[in-house]
Amino acid sequence: MNDKDRQTGMNIRSRRLELHISQAELGAALGITFQQIQKYEKGVNRVASTRLNEIAAFLKTTMAALAGEDRSRGEPQDSLVSEFVSSKDGIDLIEAWSRVESHQVRRSIISLTRSLAAEGH
Repeated sequence: MNDKDRQTGMNIRSRRLELHISQAELGAALGITFQQIQKYEKGVNRVASTRLNEIAAFLKTTMAALAGEDRSRGEPQDSLVSEFVSSKDGIDLIEAWSRVESHQVRRSIISLTRSLAAEGH
């Protein structure tokens, strides 16, 4: 598959995680296995337009957004950001971060994260 297929898969995964929907739940809604959802999300299998339309409807978004063609949000995200928001940990961190109101606490979290990354943890 190509980069477009992988990006579409990452967008599907990101939206699914954002809505707290499992691969099994999405698969059941579409009448397919969770393994097929995994293949779509990894870009192993290309998502046909009719299937992408079904996925978009279930995930309450547009086909264009899942295909990475929705320019209303600005330029496409780089792969590091896309990978982060396509992960369960990324979604969990974003949700937790949004509840931290203190600017000082947020700066401390960033500092701690940079320190841990520098140490290779």
